[in-house]
Amino acid sequence: MTLPQYHVRWFDEAAQAVREERMQAESPAALRQHAVGAGKLVLSVKRVTLPPWRWPTPGAKLDVAWWCRELRTLLLAGMTVVEAIDTLHAQPLGRARAQVHGALLQHLQRGRSLSQAMQATGVFPAVLVAGVKAGERSSALVAALDDYLRYSDLIDSLRKQVASAAIYPAVVVGLGGLITLFLLLYVMPRFARMYGELHGPVSLATRVLVGLSGALAQHGPWIGLGAMLALLALVLAWRSGAASALGLALAEAIPAIRRNLDEFRRAKLYQSLALMFRGGYALDEALGQCAALGLGTGMTEAIRSAQQGLARGQRASQVLDQAGLTDTVSQRLLAVGERTGNFDRVLQTIAERHAANFTNFVQRATRLVEPALLLLVALVVGGIVVAMYMPVFDMASSIR
Repeated sequence: MTLPQYHVRWFDEAAQAVREERMQAESPAALRQHAVGAGKLVLSVKRVTLPPWRWPTPGAKLDVAWWCRELRTLLLAGMTVVEAIDTLHAQPLGRARAQVHGALLQHLQRGRSLSQAMQATGVFPAVLVAGVKAGERSSALVAALDDYLRYSDLIDSLRKQVASAAIYPAVVVGLGGLITLFLLLYVMPRFARMYGELHGPVSLATRVLVGLSGALAQHGPWIGLGAMLALLALVLAWRSGAASALGLALAEAIPAIRRNLDEFRRAKLYQSLALMFRGGYALDEALGQCAALGLGTGMTEAIRSAQQGLARGQRASQVLDQAGLTDTVSQRLLAVGERTGNFDRVLQTIAERHAANFTNFVQRATRLVEPALLLLVALVVGGIVVAMYMPVFDMASSIR
């Protein structure tokens, strides 16, 4: 789900000037916490509201993974950061990308670091900005980009599995709906004229189908208009984020689905922690950055609780377990990481474990949902066909 955007005014102590920029965060409080962690004196935070009918211009969304790969290639070729961004800006890659690269170049030419320039544009995710900032600390910017690409590949693979699992059910339901409409609008009216000439009894199911078919034929334009308005409302709700929020709320109302959504969130959380921990962030700093990832209200509060526990000097495995961010296996893995010092490796292992659990859930759900939908569509279409032919069978039996 896309995080809301906020217009932030803050005071730049180094330049003794007021700056304005757009930033993304789950809430104004999370944004303020993130800004304070970055050393900014926040003056005001105002949410940017876009009308739901405003459509994005072509190429308005930057492909962050592509950008990281291009920048990585140019840096490995020996370019400086300014030269690499200038090279990207010189390429004919579309107006939106040119605007992003132009803004980055301006900030870099003013003496800002790459992470500060990326944060000022409001385009790049917080975890990438944090990773680049860590890479600048350790002079390992290419390694930071590699870490983010691994993170991006993991999250994208999980999302693609969900999307691919939803394609087949959508096709089945769509084809079933088209066949049903064809039977009701084209085939059923012709059978209805034949039924009018019969003098025998007609079953209740057949009478219902005849009435439904007649209503569709009589009020077809109005029904079509209503369907178009409903589709438009659905598109607007999707654009505004209301549809996705409602779908997420309905999904979380089912305990089994909520547990597996938490597996996805934990995979994203621990992958982000591993990325920043390898870049030199302390665990409490990394948790502060992860609070702006949009993992849901419950998990965000748990992250802040764990961060407070670390500030009190408690062990990482203990505070993460108390915050509800681990299970038995993960808690023991964290304890091993504390003992051996391979904490980043442990975080990566936990992320991969949660990702595998979510993948298994998607695969199992797909195996159950696809046959159930096929059976449902077959029952609906088959029921309509049987109801259409039942009077014919009655007529044939009466003739004999």
